[in-house]
Amino acid sequence: MSIFHYQLSWLGTMILTCCFASIVMLQARTPSLQERPHKSSGPALGQHPVNCWVLQSPRPDAPAPDYPYEGSGVYDPYTGLWIHHGGHDGIPQGFHTFVFDLKTGRWQQRFPPTSPPGACCVDGANVFDRTHRVLVRFPGGSLGHGYQWSRGVKLKESHVWIYDPQQNEFHNMRPPPYGLQGRRKMPVGGLNSSGTYDSEHELVLSFGGVTNAGRFNYLFAYDLYANELYILPARNAPPPRDGAGIAYDAKHNKVVLFGSQYLVDNRTWVYDFIREDWEAWELVPHPPAHKVTKDYCTIPRLAYDARNGIVLCLVWLNETQGHETWALDLGKRVWRKLEPPCEPHPSKSRSRNLDYDAERNLFILESSSAKTNRPEIWTYRYAEAPADERPRPPYPLRAITQANGTVHLTWPAVSGAQKYRVYRAVADLPWKTQYILAEEVTKPHWHDPMLARDRTTWYRVTAVDAQGRESAPSGRARSRPRVPEMPIVSVLGKDQVHVRWRPHAAEDVVGYHVYRGNVIFRALMQGNPGPWRDNDPQYDSPHVVEVVDIVQWQRLTREPISQCEYSDKVNLESHEQGKEAYPWLVFAYVVRAVNHLGLESGPSPYALTIPSEPCNVFCREDGDWAELQWEAAREQNIAGYHVYMLRGTWEIVRVTEKPVTEPKFRYRVGKNRITRFWVTAIDRLGQEGQPSSPAWFGRSYRGFYEGDWHQ
Repeated sequence: MSIFHYQLSWLGTMILTCCFASIVMLQARTPSLQERPHKSSGPALGQHPVNCWVLQSPRPDAPAPDYPYEGSGVYDPYTGLWIHHGGHDGIPQGFHTFVFDLKTGRWQQRFPPTSPPGACCVDGANVFDRTHRVLVRFPGGSLGHGYQWSRGVKLKESHVWIYDPQQNEFHNMRPPPYGLQGRRKMPVGGLNSSGTYDSEHELVLSFGGVTNAGRFNYLFAYDLYANELYILPARNAPPPRDGAGIAYDAKHNKVVLFGSQYLVDNRTWVYDFIREDWEAWELVPHPPAHKVTKDYCTIPRLAYDARNGIVLCLVWLNETQGHETWALDLGKRVWRKLEPPCEPHPSKSRSRNLDYDAERNLFILESSSAKTNRPEIWTYRYAEAPADERPRPPYPLRAITQANGTVHLTWPAVSGAQKYRVYRAVADLPWKTQYILAEEVTKPHWHDPMLARDRTTWYRVTAVDAQGRESAPSGRARSRPRVPEMPIVSVLGKDQVHVRWRPHAAEDVVGYHVYRGNVIFRALMQGNPGPWRDNDPQYDSPHVVEVVDIVQWQRLTREPISQCEYSDKVNLESHEQGKEAYPWLVFAYVVRAVNHLGLESGPSPYALTIPSEPCNVFCREDGDWAELQWEAAREQNIAGYHVYMLRGTWEIVRVTEKPVTEPKFRYRVGKNRITRFWVTAIDRLGQEGQPSSPAWFGRSYRGFYEGDWHQ
């Protein structure tokens, strides 16, 4: 079935866009959610003009939403959806999430239960983790332009949030190091950082960016499975920059970096995981990296073509001249200008996100039109690629620890496979793995007789058919469990805390350890509005506004506990004196899963002894009245809720005189007003928790969601 339906006038526009290239309807099979993306071709993939950019959105019958530029965009190959998050949504620094269906050409706004703080300057920064099937969101620019509640940003910000498009849920992963001090030690993200996915080591990579400390040149690696964040070692790092293009070349197991937003650097930088270092290549010719305006360089975007083994580079010339398209053959060390008949329309400066769909053999570009500052989706095919005749990789691969202290591997049988090759590695860091063939088997399972008990053992499996063709490797499996979800922490009294969590999904998890840390925090009676500052209203008593650090972690469980709850006796009363002293101590809790080998997972996201943010906050306009509703708090012992409203650009006001006990509220805003609302929960000690994600009044993307309730 055709996945694009064009009206006659639209087809004419498309033909002109491709400079009279022959446009044929794109057809595709959306990958099953139970299988990994796999290379294929022929009728199931459809045809697309080679070396031609094709405009896919907006269309006459399928308009695009009107959010402006500086947001992030990634492609999810399992659902066939392009995911847009953050950037501007009519004001700076939005938290909105949209999906574009490559099959139907239509946009839809998503309303997750909670979302990260609004951020701009995140174009090119966020990454789709193809192993765990989630968008990985790094911080961007927040609180510089107002319209946000600083307390809601600073209490919710962390190194990493993830978005699961299948469940429509964001999760704050809060990996160590923690709090404001942790973000200073590990300045991942920031304004205009660059991200890519390392499929070999199953790591999300982030480079450069700008923080309040300036530009930096760290290459970060985030391991979602372990919830660990690393700075990759390098002796010869590129000069600090932001707005660079970055891609992981799987064929050569190297990271490619080129260009910048402000820095003129003509060199092609290549990171080698084996040597743990960067190398600068002086290649001629190369894409332009010079100043294209008074302020900006070419702000390139890179993506890796897994079918043809090249890195595509799209550079920005300016808002009138448009773009240039280049390709890098890393093995030959050659850049080549591709000169398609027509480049994508000119775009705004920080407005391009580029990804690649191996299933359709297509690059996907989201840009923001220089004329309208509204989103456009383009596709591009570098070259036709032959069908991959190899068997499919085994998926999913599972490592199940046994009570006798061994590991058993299982995977579904692969059609056409005559045997399987099992590879193993022993390493403490994911990029240090060196796989060695352990055994060939004919059945889809294997028992490891040589397990390393004190280190992580890594596994992957390939399928081999009767012609001896070996598949690409499966995803990795490990002898350690994956991190649990964030626990729910309820304060039941001034000396009693209850912690509970969902059971781990892995069958070989035999118990859990619970850890508690002391939170160093800031508390305020009133903020001082302005860029990057606190805009808290006048409170009746001090409120926690930011986690500075979490220290003195201690394990509370002597042996792993099998139940998914824990009661902690700890005195919460503070001994600090004074009107502005916060009356309670604040603690953080994390949970680690333990398997049959006694190996612990990484730390779950931490939860605090102040209430978490209320979820699913929605607004509906009834004339000049705002109707608000939200989900009841997950914690026990919640006394009620407060509702806050934005007045103007910076001023936050509380509109509930006393806490409301029901998860709903009605407030008269007034005619022709546009504002935002937040909700907080209050526990029995009187502690007010973390603000919810905001909900607009008087502003929405009607036509891109169903019903009247919106965020």
